[in-house]
Order: sequence, then structure tokens, then C-alpha cells
Amino acid sequence: MRKIMLLPLVAIIFSLPSMAFGLAMNLQNWTASSGGNWNVSNDGYSVLQTINGQPTYFVSDTDYFNRLIEGTFTVKTTSDDDFIGFVFGFNGSDNYLLFDWKQNNQSSAREGFTLSRITGSDINLWGHTGNDLEILASSYSSTLGWRDRQSYEFSLDYSAARTIISIDDETVFDIAGDFNAGQFGFYNYSQAYVNYSGFVEEQSAVVPEPSTFAFMCFGLIGVIALKKKQQRFTA
Repeated sequence: MRKIMLLPLVAIIFSLPSMAFGLAMNLQNWTASSGGNWNVSNDGYSVLQTINGQPTYFVSDTDYFNRLIEGTFTVKTTSDDDFIGFVFGFNGSDNYLLFDWKQNNQSSAREGFTLSRITGSDINLWGHTGNDLEILASSYSSTLGWRDRQSYEFSLDYSAARTIISIDDETVFDIAGDFNAGQFGFYNYSQAYVNYSGFVEEQSAVVPEPSTFAFMCFGLIGVIALKKKQQRFTA
């Protein structure tokens, strides 16, 4: 009787989500596109982009999917007010998701956040227009621009059916959709001296690890076995 009672207790303990320990993302083998000057630190855990130029990406050497990615980024200058951000689900320059952040309004570029899906080369990243650009979500306001020399904590939880993006623990976008695996990377457009550092990746918070399902089933079996045993004694 004592062993049977212990079974569901052990199962319930092990069915709890495991503690997440982020794996540091080393940037030394990442790839830079044209239009930027990406300088990786000696230890490989931060990168500084120093050119004010055309859209430029710095993307990982592996795909990330069903992952939670977190890190810090800072614009280390008071000069200019343009785009900083991230790409993910990146499968080449004509197939990716783009999250960008503008400091101030400027012609067709609006202050605030935009999440776009890119599916070809007919795009205007400045105004977020074009036949091959779809805006999935946006948030614009005169109070939403990033600040010079301020460090921000970034979080991306990216899975097949859901994308959650947060800045300093405040959710910017939480959208459902149909998303694909791809590389993750950093993005600048007409903005120099942007630093990205301390990025880590771990299991997505919205996609339970397979082991969790197994332990939950194990726990359920234990509870059923205990109930049946108790019924025998009370019959």
C-alpha cells in the first residue's frame, strides 16, 4: 500500500516543468550580410555593429525553433534615430521574420515596433511596404522609441504556432500564426554603434519538453492505480 501511494507522488514531482538553464550563444561563427560592420568580441559573446548604412543582418550558424532566446542590446551613441532589431525564422534574405524598432518618426518610418514577414525581394524596409512584405503586428506612438545608451533586455519565444516578443519583461507582441524554423540574428538599418550581448537560448516556455508529457502520463497511471487499489479495500 505504501509503495503504491508513493508512485503518484514521485510522478507528480517529476512531471513539473524542469528548471531552465540558458545555453550561452557564441557568435564567432555567425554570418554578417553586406551593409554593416559587425565586430565580435574576443570571447564571442557580444557584437558591435558600427556603420550607419543599408539594412544589415548578423545571423546564427544554426536554426532555432521552439526556443526562448534572451539577451541585451544597447545603442551606444546619441547620433541618429533609426532601426534596430532582430530577424528569426531566417532562411535567406527573401524568407524571414523581422522585428524592428524605430526611435523617432521620419518620413514613412514610424516610431515604435513592427513585426513583418518577408517572402521576397519586393520590399521597402524603411516604410514596411511592398508586395513581399506583410506586417503581422505593429505598435506606434510618440512615446515608444528606444533611448540612447540605454540597455534593453530582449526576449523572443518562438514556436510553430506562437511568437512572443518582450522588452524589459514587457510584452510587445504575442501573436498566433504558422511559423517555420530558421536562423536567428541581429538587424540594423541606418543605425550605427548598436551592441548585442549575453544572448542565451533554452526550451520554449510555451512548448513543454517531451519528458514532461511522459512524466504526466506516468503520474496519471499512478493515480489510477492507487484509486483502483483503494476501491478493492473498500469493496
